[in-house]
Formats: sequence, structure tokens, C-alpha cells
Amino acid sequence: MLTVLILLAIVASIGIGYWLNVNTGLLAIVFAYLLSVCIPGISLNDLVSLWPTKLFLIIFGVTFFFGFAIANGTLEQIANRVVYATRNRPAMIPFALYGLVMLISGVGPGHYAVFVFLSPLVMAVASKTGMSRLLGAVIVVCGGMATTFNSISLGGRVTQGIFEQMGFNTPTAELFTHQLLLDSLIVQTVIFVASYLLLQGYKTRCLVVDAPPLLDAVQRKTVILVLVILGLVVIPSLLAVIIPGQGIFTTIRSAVDPTFISILGVVLALICKIGDERIALTKVPWSIIILLCGMGMLISVATKAGTIDVLSQWLGLHVGSNSVVYATGICAGIMSFFSSTLGVVMPTLYPIVPGLAAQTGVGPTVLFSVITSCAIMTGFSPFSSAGAMALAGVQEDAERSRLFYQLFMVPLLGIIVVFALAFLRVLG
Repeated sequence: MLTVLILLAIVASIGIGYWLNVNTGLLAIVFAYLLSVCIPGISLNDLVSLWPTKLFLIIFGVTFFFGFAIANGTLEQIANRVVYATRNRPAMIPFALYGLVMLISGVGPGHYAVFVFLSPLVMAVASKTGMSRLLGAVIVVCGGMATTFNSISLGGRVTQGIFEQMGFNTPTAELFTHQLLLDSLIVQTVIFVASYLLLQGYKTRCLVVDAPPLLDAVQRKTVILVLVILGLVVIPSLLAVIIPGQGIFTTIRSAVDPTFISILGVVLALICKIGDERIALTKVPWSIIILLCGMGMLISVATKAGTIDVLSQWLGLHVGSNSVVYATGICAGIMSFFSSTLGVVMPTLYPIVPGLAAQTGVGPTVLFSVITSCAIMTGFSPFSSAGAMALAGVQEDAERSRLFYQLFMVPLLGIIVVFALAFLRVLG
């Protein structure tokens, strides 16, 4: 009975949040509280401790730091220069945009920042060059998700945090996250190339655009600071790999945490006066933080109550090893159609994977990858965050209306590609 109540609470959080346009995380916190009253052994102090503090700090630190680069126009200037560089090679414009989206998502801001910040730019370029708006949506969503699981990016840090919250040690969590990065890069790039060919991206017209101005002094300082922070995060790890056996590099690497390095970057940004703290804070996705942390609390309550174990055992008994990959993928796709991949689908379905893998003999990395990739594909839905952001970037009413219906085609085709890659043992 308790398992049924908890599953109903998860479904109700997603359903009520969607239909009433209320943050799902807030509803999840309320349900977590109500359930904790009914579950012996979970006190209010225990419930408060289930708030995923590490996850909160990850999102806050990374987005706050890159909020300065967004607020003072540095990222926009860099994006405009990339577009300008390909103005006379129209067939390469989609590839340049895809590379730009991957770069910005992968170096730190993550896919949420890309959806918000680059969607209007990509759609504006599409309008000027005759490029399909659907191809523009693929560039934004697939490019953003292709590299978001990088260890220094927001998606990678959040995902590793989810794995660690499940009980995996740091090296194992890093390994799983790295595998997700590789698999996501493969899936998203295959989808992009296929879309480029099917939507005739090679027929894109030349772009007429004025040369962007040079970076001003503040923007140059911002670029230098971003490179310094990235260096502090990346270089110790590279040295530990390139020069194995040197304990000092391993020690330094273990002491480097991208979350706190990002907060150091915030302090340096304020000292160097490259932006206004209040404006940078507005770039922090507070609604996403509440969504992720609220769902994290509810899933933690479910784990303590044994619901996750019961669910994985039930699936293991009723879904065979030949179909478990497809069943979990379809389940993830359905959930993501109305909700966030990173905020709802992954925290909800990841915990059932270890038990499911043990019962069916299917590798956990395959299940993690299929869950994530299928959720990303149905994230193209205009009812989900990625599709909605891509749709919001289109300024023409007629094109926006056409894209609204076109976005429903991508999930089905995308999931077929994911299943094909899983069948060919490319994933995991």
C-alpha cells in the first residue's frame, strides 16, 4: 500500500505540476512531507536532511558564475563572431551553430543556458538564411545535450551528484557520467547529421551580417577569467592522467571541485568588477533548482521506504532481459514528454537501474544511457522544457505554429535511432 501511495505521489507531482503550471519540485516537497508523516522512522529532521545540498550547490555555483558572462554580453559576442565567420560558407552554417552550442554547453553553463541563450540566435540565423526551423531546434537541443554531461558542465555535475546520492562512490559516479557523455554525443550527433540531410541544411543561403564589434575591456576580462577557472578545473585532471604515479597531481585533482571553483570564480568576478552581482543572480535558474531538489527529496523518501527496490523487483519479474532496454526507454520517453529529463526523469528512474540490471543481466550503463537518450528525444515536445525553449526562440508566428507540430515528429524518430544504436551495442 505504501509503495502505491509513493508512486501516486510521484505521478501526481508531475501531473498536477503540468496541468496547473506549478513547479513540480514544490509539489514533490509537499508530498515528501505528507509521506514522511505516514512512514515510521522518518522524522522531520530526517526529511530536512534529504534536501540534496550538493546538487543545490552544483547548480547554483556553476550558473551564478556563468551568469556574469551572459549578463555582460560576452557569450553573445562570441556566438556572433562564430556566426560571422561562416557567413560566406552557407552549407557549413548549421555545423558551425551545432559546434557553438556544443562548446558553450560543454564548458560549463550546460544545456539550460544554451536553450535560453542560444535558441533566439539560432532561430534568427535560420530566419535570415532560409534554414529549417526544425533543424534549428535540433541544433539547439541536440547540441546542448551532446556535451552537457561533460564533467565540468552543469549537466555532468548534476548527473554525477545523482549517482553519488544513489550510493555510488565518486570514481564509479564519474565513470557512469563519462559513459553518458560519450553515448549522448553519439546519439545527438547522429540525430543532427540525419536532420541536416533530411531537412536539406546544405541548401542554407548566405548570411548577410555586419562584422561584430571587438570585445570590450570587461568582456576580455570575462574571457580570461572563464579560461582561468576552466584551467583550474581541467588541468589537474589532465596532469593526473598524463603523468600517472605522481601523488601530488592525484592529491590536487581530488581537492579540485568544480562547484567551489565556480564560486571562487564568482568572487573573482566581483573583485574584477566584470558584472553586477544582482543581475548575475537573475541568471541562476531558481525554478530548475527547486524542481531538481524537490524531486530529489521525494525520491529519497521513496528509497528509504523501499519503493525503489519493490519497483525494480517487479520490473525484473515482468520484463525480460531482451525487452528491458526498450521498456525503460519508453517509460523515460513518456515521462519526459511532460517533464524535465534532468529534473524528473533521471532522478526517478535511475535508482531502479541497479536492481533491474542485477535481475536481468543487462549492463547498468546501457540502461542509464537509454533512459537518458529516450528522455532527451521526447524532450523535443513543445510541452517539455527543451522543446518549449526552442519554440520560444522563433519570432515569426507562422513559423512558430508550424514548428509546434513538427516538434512532435522528432521524439518518435529519435527513439527509433536510440533503440537501433542500443541493439547494435553502440551505447553503454
